[in-house]
Amino acid sequence: MLRNFQKVLSMRAFMMLLALFGAPAAVLSQQNIKLVPSFRLGPKTCRGADLSVRYVTNDSAMGGHNLRDYALRNNSASACTLTGYPRFELLSNAGKLLPRGRAINSTKLPGDEATGTPEEITLESGKEALFRVYYNSGGAGYTGKPCPKSRKVRITAPGTTQAFILKEEITSCQSVQVSPIRKSTSVT
Repeated sequence: MLRNFQKVLSMRAFMMLLALFGAPAAVLSQQNIKLVPSFRLGPKTCRGADLSVRYVTNDSAMGGHNLRDYALRNNSASACTLTGYPRFELLSNAGKLLPRGRAINSTKLPGDEATGTPEEITLESGKEALFRVYYNSGGAGYTGKPCPKSRKVRITAPGTTQAFILKEEITSCQSVQVSPIRKSTSVT
C-alpha cells in the first residue's frame, strides 16, 4: 500500500511540473536534471527589429577633434532595455570596413564630460537612448598621409544583430572610439 501511495504521489508531482512548466519539464525530469525557473522582472531586452537609429549632432574642435551623437529609438509598443556599447563601423562607398574602421569601446571619450561604465537603460515606447562617437580628422596643420574617409557607417545596437546603415562622411586619422549607451536628457 505504501508503494502505491508513493507512485501516486510521484505521479502527481510529475503532473504538477508538467502543468507548471510544460512539455520541456517532462523531458528534463526524465533525465534527472533540476529545473530552476528563471523569471525576468521588468522590460525585455530590446530587439533590433524594435529599434531605429538617427544622427543627432556633431561637435568639432580645433585639432580635428570630433564628437558625434547618435540616438537609438524604441519603436515597439512596450518598454525594453539596452546595456553596453553599440558596434560602430566606418564603411567605404562599396560597404567594406575601412582600416581602423571599427570603433573601440571607451568609458570616457576625449573632450567628453560624461564618463562611466555601461548601465542598463530602459527605453519606454517612443523614447531614445544616446551614444557618442569620437574621431580625429587631423585638423589644420595635419601633415601626415591622407586619412581614410568613410561614406557610410554601420551601427548595431548592443545585444542585437540587426545593423543600420547611415550615409555619413567621416574622415578619421586615428581609431574611432564609442561610448556606452546613455540615457537621453532631451524630449523625443
